[in-house]
Amino acid sequence: MKNAYSSVKIFHHKEALDKIGQGKGTAPFYVRIKPTNFCNHHCAYCTYGSGDTKNKTENRDNIRHKDMIPRDKMLEIIDDMGHMGVKAVTFSGGGEPLTYPYMKEALAELKKRNIELSLISNGQLLKGELAEAFYGAKWVRISFDSPNAREYAKLRGISEQSYEEVIQNISDFAKKKNSGCVLGVNFVISKSNYKRVYEAAELLKGLGVNNVKFAAVISNEEKYHESIKNETLEQIYRAIQELSSGEFQIINSYENECTDKNFSMQPFSTCYTCRLVTVIAADQKIYFCHTRAYDSNAVLSDLRGMSFRKAWYAEETQKKLAGLNPQRECKNFCVYEERNQLIQAYYDVNYDHINFI
Repeated sequence: MKNAYSSVKIFHHKEALDKIGQGKGTAPFYVRIKPTNFCNHHCAYCTYGSGDTKNKTENRDNIRHKDMIPRDKMLEIIDDMGHMGVKAVTFSGGGEPLTYPYMKEALAELKKRNIELSLISNGQLLKGELAEAFYGAKWVRISFDSPNAREYAKLRGISEQSYEEVIQNISDFAKKKNSGCVLGVNFVISKSNYKRVYEAAELLKGLGVNNVKFAAVISNEEKYHESIKNETLEQIYRAIQELSSGEFQIINSYENECTDKNFSMQPFSTCYTCRLVTVIAADQKIYFCHTRAYDSNAVLSDLRGMSFRKAWYAEETQKKLAGLNPQRECKNFCVYEERNQLIQAYYDVNYDHINFI
């Protein structure tokens, strides 16, 4: 089965990579928009602190949960993206994107500009007209972290009835979505739910999802996963062996993520990915990446005073992008680590020997 999560997708954007390699600026081809910081769930592991938990990452010093992008600014951003040649948008949190009151209008404007669409959601509001608006998305990923109603409700600070709603919404969406829309689930593994990994994979396959990605909770506690790693991996390996099929894929991100990368220096000195992928948050600011969203030291520009297009091409913004040194400035787990290392290897090729493959 082809890998939708592959880090080498970046090399299918060779023109943009070559521009960066030549020291030229380029428009981002992928933008993550966090339209609102309000969330209807209060997950115990939320790195944005929606549950006011200890797992809110320390770098998020600039988040206000009442913030959201105003309607007119959202429409301006979408228009700018169309002119800039942005190819794809993901709506994510921050908060729960489906609580954003102007979502349907934003989706209609993206469709007019042929910008590809995806969504990361907790799934509770993925029904009715909102769900229908995403049937043609490239992918929709639901955050779901227990096949047990009581455990699910406790992890998320919501009622057990919400579990039934989400299960029904996943099942309905799987049946009604377009065939080209990939429905995935992101299952964040913690000490609270690690014993239910195989059970969750079995349930989600039965609901009709296309894939489930098992990821490690990012904890502020060192060696957090040490006591649960082996039992967790046994379940993941078993699920891959027994449940994988042409219609259902299990993605094992946990094995790479369960190390203490949140407490180590980044192994690369240049971030190339942030010049191709960017984040616009609910506070109307552009950040280097979604890992550092709401980090006051990671602001590229503030859109309250200018348009996205003008802000991105501004000399100050381009200097910040080119000058970012992750070894010095990025203290958190980096989801772009593998991509940045691959891009650096691409630039480090000796072109005198390029034909000797």
